[in-house]
Amino acid sequence: MNQTPNAPPTPDNFPQPLRTLVVDDSFRFLKALCAYLQTEPLFQVVGTAMDGGEALHMAEFLGLDLILMDLNMPVMDGLQATAILRRRVPNMRIIIMTTEHPATAEAKARAHGAHGFIWKPRIIGDLITEVHHAWQQT
Repeated sequence: MNQTPNAPPTPDNFPQPLRTLVVDDSFRFLKALCAYLQTEPLFQVVGTAMDGGEALHMAEFLGLDLILMDLNMPVMDGLQATAILRRRVPNMRIIIMTTEHPATAEAKARAHGAHGFIWKPRIIGDLITEVHHAWQQT
């Protein structure tokens, strides 16, 4: 089920499952995260991309609810892609992931319009909570 443009989901009425795109330039991390997401009923991975440019292209036709976006990638990084996607698809949520120092990276992510932030070493423990927080933002 995909959200309608006029009725974004709230933490209490997520469309089940959330149509999710995972974007990361590390193939190993990408595969591991997708394997984890397949164990969580909240997520339906409908695509993967290895840079922000691919993410922009895929977001146009996948009807996404959520993008889990790496911060640092070649071609187009997660910050550039996030800023563009926030204008193109305002109801879709974007959560930035990185191994950079959390305080610095989170400030950059939020400044570019990200709805959430996850430090990769804590992704398993923090992801569900961060997704709920992302939907509490306007």
